Amino acid sequence: MELLCTIVNSTPVWSFNLSSDKPFLCSNDDGPTIQIDVFQCIRQNCEDFDAHLSVYMSQRPVCILKDDNSIDTPTTDSIISLVLLGMAGWPLESTPSTLKEKALKSGSYELHDITKMLPADFEDVQKAIGLYELGVEHASLSALGQLARRWYVCRNWDVEKIRDTLKPILELYQQEEIENYLRVPDERSDRLFLLV
Repeated sequence: MELLCTIVNSTPVWSFNLSSDKPFLCSNDDGPTIQIDVFQCIRQNCEDFDAHLSVYMSQRPVCILKDDNSIDTPTTDSIISLVLLGMAGWPLESTPSTLKEKALKSGSYELHDITKMLPADFEDVQKAIGLYELGVEHASLSALGQLARRWYVCRNWDVEKIRDTLKPILELYQQEEIENYLRVPDERSDRLFLLV
């Protein structure tokens, strides 16, 4: 698992989406979005002896089956192979046929720098702003805190960079709203990132 995280954190092609109850590994390149449910892949293999990987393309499940000869290898090895395929640009001859559409449509996209916000980050910011517009300030600031923690842990951004990135977003909020959240944050570490 540590190797998988190291590889993902070293490339802008992939990122972890931690906005739901379980983490998904998401592609950030051109073509349909690929999502890998890492925990479900491991659970299926260990508990159900199911060699399928839990992979989605454009939020639809696709069949990805580990090689019969690799049934006893860790599931993370197969996930890493899929991650490396993405980093290689989804070469058609090596990409599983169920991901053919991805292989055909990738390759022309200019990747974002890992030190900048990725498309998934912009989506998370929009969700947080949407919550704020609905009048749910606490949940909105909690979502921004979760995003900040992901940048800190998964992308190795320092606290100052995170604060600078969040500063224009936090200007949408009243100072009192931020202070109220920081008195009882969902995660204590949010106090590091949401100060203005």
